[in-house]
Amino acid sequence: MSGTRKIFKSAVTSQHAVREVLSMVFAQELLAPSRQVFIVAPWISNIVIFDSRIGQYATLNPEWAKREIRLVEVLVAIAANGTALHIHTRPDDHNKTFKRRIAEAMTDAGLHDQLHWSDRNARLHTKGVLTDRVLIDGSMNLTESGVALNDEAVTVSFEPDQVAAARMHFELYGHP
Repeated sequence: MSGTRKIFKSAVTSQHAVREVLSMVFAQELLAPSRQVFIVAPWISNIVIFDSRIGQYATLNPEWAKREIRLVEVLVAIAANGTALHIHTRPDDHNKTFKRRIAEAMTDAGLHDQLHWSDRNARLHTKGVLTDRVLIDGSMNLTESGVALNDEAVTVSFEPDQVAAARMHFELYGHP
C-alpha cells in the first residue's frame, strides 16, 4: 500500500475529497501536534476546515459545536498545542485580510511568537501544507476557489522522504 494519494478535482468531481483531506490533516494536528506546520500558498483565505454544523467536531474543541470552523481558528488551536506556524504567501492584496485575522487571533490568544509570516516573494507559486507527518501539495491555493471551484491536482503523501524533502524546501521561504 502506498503512502501517497493523488486527487484530481474540479467543481463537480472529487471536491469533497480535498475538503476531507484538509479536515483529516488538521484534526490530526489537534490530536498529535507537530513541532511545526508550514502553509505555502500564493493566495490564502479563511476557508472552512471543519463543517461541524451537526457537532461532529466538537470533541476536538468543545467551543466548536454546531458551526463551521475556519482556518484561522484551527491554526490558533494548533498553535495553542505548542506548534510553530510558518505561513508563506505572495505580497498580494488578497492575502492582507487573512494576515490581519491570523495576527490578531494569535495575539489575542497570547501566541503571536508562534506565527512566522513571510510575504516577500512576489513570484511564489509553490503550494502546500506540511506537518511532521504529511505533505499536501499540488496546484491548489488555500482559497474557496482552490478548494471548491478550480480544476486542481492535489497529492497527499505520508512518505517520510517526501515530507523531509518538502520541509527542507519550505524552510527556505522563511529566509530573506
